[in-house]
Amino acid sequence: MYNYANNEEMCCRHVHDHTGITSCSHEHCHIHPGVTGPPIYDGKSHYHEITGATTFEHGHYHTYRAMTGPAIPLPHGHHTHHVSFKTSYCEGHNHLIRGFGQAAPSEAPPHYKG
Repeated sequence: MYNYANNEEMCCRHVHDHTGITSCSHEHCHIHPGVTGPPIYDGKSHYHEITGATTFEHGHYHTYRAMTGPAIPLPHGHHTHHVSFKTSYCEGHNHLIRGFGQAAPSEAPPHYKG
């Protein structure tokens, strides 16, 4: 996990909301609220770390930690990221989290010379 608490450059970078509903398993589903971490640059693209916990349903919750896919360009200078991963295993099952993060403005990586 990256610690950006004291890094002025990274705390001013964009993040994406990834709130949604998990797949249903054992006759229930959970909400997975949250916001990604700041961008992690990789060449001309970037990805984000996602960590969190689901809501408490049916006497339990699940945790998760994953990375988004690379940036997917959208109109008007925005982009999104696809995610697909499983939550932790608890009470005999896990859930799938799949979808896209909320759109955010695209930005060049720091010191990128395009």
